[in-house]
Amino acid sequence: MAQYFFLTKNSTLPNLRMEVINDGRSDFHKAYLALQAATVTFSMTNMETGIKKIANAKAYVVEKEDSGCEEAYVIEYRWNKRDTNTAGEYIGQFKITFDDNISIDGMTFPKGEMFVPIAEDLIITISDNGIKK
Repeated sequence: MAQYFFLTKNSTLPNLRMEVINDGRSDFHKAYLALQAATVTFSMTNMETGIKKIANAKAYVVEKEDSGCEEAYVIEYRWNKRDTNTAGEYIGQFKITFDDNISIDGMTFPKGEMFVPIAEDLIITISDNGIKK
């Protein structure tokens, strides 16, 4: 099954937000700590043509709203009009690069890359049916 995100052509809102998966392991909190020091980029490819519309554009790590007592973070891409000026269906993907070996309070984190979403595709639909100027 896929995750779906919808925009109207030339929109810059809402921002695209995605949670890092809490897979039930007891160490998922380490991912939140490592995420704060990671480099995150976003890419988007047209499903029909296979042409990249966005390639490794800067994305952000932001604190999740209403996360309760524990700090939690999401990754976010902020659109610009150039990103959404062509209607169509796209596959989106975030790349999270853990640049250095991080050590916090005796915990260590591996160096490497992670691509999300992991379990399913992120389908972005940019529709052309807005009100014309």
